[in-house]
Amino acid sequence: MKRHFPPAICILVVVFTCAWSISVSTLLGSTTAAASTISRTLPEPSMAIGGEIVSSSCVTGPVCVSLGWNHHGNTGYVWAARWQGHTWSKLPAPRNGVPGGTGDTTISCATSTWCMATGSTGLNIGNHPIADELIGAHWKSLPVPTPKGSTDFSLYKLDCRSSTWCVGVGNYVANKPNYSDATFLASEVWNGSTWRIVPIFSPRTYAPQVDPGMVNGGAHPTAAPQQLSCVSNTFCVFTGFWTGVFVEEWNGHRWSEIHAPNEPKNVGSASEFSGGSCTSTTFCIASGGYDISNGVWRPLIEKWNGHLWRIVALPKLPKIYERGTGFRLAQVDCVSSDFCVAFGDPGLVSTGLNGLEWNGQTWSYVSTGNRARLALVCLTKTDCNLID
Repeated sequence: MKRHFPPAICILVVVFTCAWSISVSTLLGSTTAAASTISRTLPEPSMAIGGEIVSSSCVTGPVCVSLGWNHHGNTGYVWAARWQGHTWSKLPAPRNGVPGGTGDTTISCATSTWCMATGSTGLNIGNHPIADELIGAHWKSLPVPTPKGSTDFSLYKLDCRSSTWCVGVGNYVANKPNYSDATFLASEVWNGSTWRIVPIFSPRTYAPQVDPGMVNGGAHPTAAPQQLSCVSNTFCVFTGFWTGVFVEEWNGHRWSEIHAPNEPKNVGSASEFSGGSCTSTTFCIASGGYDISNGVWRPLIEKWNGHLWRIVALPKLPKIYERGTGFRLAQVDCVSSDFCVAFGDPGLVSTGLNGLEWNGQTWSYVSTGNRARLALVCLTKTDCNLID
């Protein structure tokens, strides 16, 4: 079972020292007993010191591959590294890697010797999508088809179930009737030999909206995918926001929008999803938040039961937030229907108590210990990796 980390989180995938067999309840300060154990905390690869990690993916072992960038003086370069056997080893950089253009890059590994990386070149002129296949310690560049007339095209969300199946989601800019330089969603599927474009619903661009996750009152020309999770070749979900929370589901042939409710006590555009995780076709969790006033947030969690999305009733917000800004949830990771952990937005940490943990019966607030960049990625209940 593998997990990969979205670019918005992955640039923060740096930790300090190895810490073995730390319980979740001890680490997070949970008031309830935790069901899993964090078996390892990965150290920062030496290649990232002075630069950053852009994206990482792990499979059972754990074996992880990270991509990032660094610089020699004013000259930037891309690097890759593999974590295996308690150490990082340097890998060749992807051929398509462009210094300074790795921000859109994402990686997903299906085995310890096979990964796929997608994104875009990041060039100011002629930006186009890229795909690189990692086989052992060698990268192979792959062609990526583009919609006719498209520019600035990137597949920045990716999930691979095997070396013969991946799905990527992103967007592109195109001039279309009545929409000048409009942004549209795009998706492609890898079948082991080629990438092909698949149908995806893209909301009408330039509709009136509020983008609470970015600039309040601003405009976002189409839906913004935030987290992609697949359980098979025929079932995936991506969560994000547009004029409120936004979800699309993959059925093996095409993507379709699935209704998810906004927080009913506030205007719909105030709600957003930033995370999503599925463990089966009948169990998914989406996390995010809703803005109740200028910069004042409350967490939002919704659950998919195989038929519809429903808002989850959360415990009363801790007293420490009664007069504060509150928090929204930036990421959620589930390993089963009875264990999930969601973490607060790294930009809204005023106290450590900004996470939520699901034990199969109830959600409980947990403390992240003021770790503003915490991300917990679990391969199984007893094999979790702490990324800080």
